[in-house]
Amino acid sequence: MPTLVILATGDPALADAWERQLPPGRIALRLTEQTFPAGTAPGFAAVVILDAIAEPALPASLARCPTIFVGEPRSLPFEQARMAGRAKVYLSYEESATRLKELLPLVEDVAEKQSLVEMLREKGRRADAPRPAPRPAPADTAELWDFLEGAIESVDSRGRLVAEFRRAARHLLRAGEAVFFLREGEVFRADRGESFFPANDPLVAFFEQHPAVVDGMNWDAPVDPVAELAVRNRLALWGARLLVPVHDNGRLLGLLALGVRDDGQPYGEADRARAVQLARLLRHLLAKSAEVSRLSRAASQAAIGAKYLPATLVLGPEEPAPRHVPLVVRDLIGQARRAKEIARIQPSPGQPFRASAGIIAETGGVWASWEEASAEVQDTAARERTTRRELLRELSLTLSHELGNALVSLATFRQSGDRPMPAPFIETMKNDVAALEGLNGHLEVMQSFHESEPAMVDVRDLAQAVGYALGVRVEVGPDPVLLNASKKLLDFALRALLRTIAENRRDGNAKELTLKVRSTGTGSDATALLSIKGKELELEGILPEPVDGAVPNQGRLGVFLAKEILRLHGGEIHAGPGMEGTEILISVRKW
Repeated sequence: MPTLVILATGDPALADAWERQLPPGRIALRLTEQTFPAGTAPGFAAVVILDAIAEPALPASLARCPTIFVGEPRSLPFEQARMAGRAKVYLSYEESATRLKELLPLVEDVAEKQSLVEMLREKGRRADAPRPAPRPAPADTAELWDFLEGAIESVDSRGRLVAEFRRAARHLLRAGEAVFFLREGEVFRADRGESFFPANDPLVAFFEQHPAVVDGMNWDAPVDPVAELAVRNRLALWGARLLVPVHDNGRLLGLLALGVRDDGQPYGEADRARAVQLARLLRHLLAKSAEVSRLSRAASQAAIGAKYLPATLVLGPEEPAPRHVPLVVRDLIGQARRAKEIARIQPSPGQPFRASAGIIAETGGVWASWEEASAEVQDTAARERTTRRELLRELSLTLSHELGNALVSLATFRQSGDRPMPAPFIETMKNDVAALEGLNGHLEVMQSFHESEPAMVDVRDLAQAVGYALGVRVEVGPDPVLLNASKKLLDFALRALLRTIAENRRDGNAKELTLKVRSTGTGSDATALLSIKGKELELEGILPEPVDGAVPNQGRLGVFLAKEILRLHGGEIHAGPGMEGTEILISVRKW
């Protein structure tokens, strides 16, 4: 374990300059009045970097540690310390800012050897001294039972459980202070304060190889001076007297650091046995605490889920469904058992439940899940009603427009009687009759929607055929654009849209229009993207874009049917910006 370096100065800037020169891994401790309230034990290895001004505040227990004395040369404190042989190295303030990194390793080596000598001398002195007579163990009555009751009540909270064990250590072992270092990932962190040590610390390896209680005043562990030095450094750093490992078959789970006894006496054999029992009980209860915490959290989540999430049920192979389960769910459970597969049902006006059930492969039983969705059924019905009304409104406006224009000339002809009509009027009447015939053909297309069967269609070839027939330039890529769609309906939709756009132009010509075809996605996610480019684009309900609240101008039944055909294919049509101005964009997916 690296030697502890104590920075004894009241100047924070000077301490920072010293600390920056320390080798990596060194533990630096800045001296305060509470740093070593109980002194240091034999075998404690430390190097003191002492500011001459702070020498009066240095504890007597640290005076024996190898010291680097820093002061002003030729000053009285500096020269007195040099004459008295107070330190191993003497530096000026300017030298201490640069030379510590080269001198510190030498002084650390002296500190380690000195601590080993002191430790061995102390062991020899304790071996010759008579051991004190064992004290009678306190009675295991009220305090023990009170502790067990508190520990069991606190098993659902790790923090309260550790607090109960700290109270037990103080009462049953008469420890003045108790700190619990518990494993948290790759570190062992104290339950109080900010102290911790990593999982690769030599202390961890020592206790995993020798999982026994370590008493700082009576070392009974195997003779290993280096390991003993590391442990004693930790004892001094934490102000502890007894270290009790919490281990599971050689793996260290935690460490109990117990301070000096309240009565000042050393810990006896009975105290060590109690500490081992306390650590063993802590190990079991910490494991149970984690399980109880998980169960408590799961129970809390289940209670909340029962209130906000769909209801669930798990049944054994022959276990009947409880009577409180809705009838439709019980019927679904029966279907799942008979079919040996997952069965589902959606909410409808006849029943308000969304439910599913299936077989549990591990047990052969059945699981079921359901939720009441009457509000969703009502919302769906209202949405369908609104959609149907909007559809009927658009259809009525479109038919009114188409029929109204054509019936004007026919109504005039009916009212003319036997009077001869001029030739232009006769030509207009013929055009109106042709429009009515075309309208009838469109209605026949609408009637055939449900009769159409999808098949694989190359949208690229379809667009080229329509463009050739209408005189529209078509741009396609080299790869086919295959979709599972109705070729007849898509052909009608493209022709209707292009004819309408051409008719809305001033010249009524489609030669300046361009139809571009490309695709995105593959397989079931394939989508055909078509764009119509050109000048003076106008399409009723699409371009110019409709304004909220205005009366929709569908204009022609063919446009209305084209939009519905695109919806049947999961597509849509809208106006959007393009490279040459506003374009009409069309997307088509599978049927």
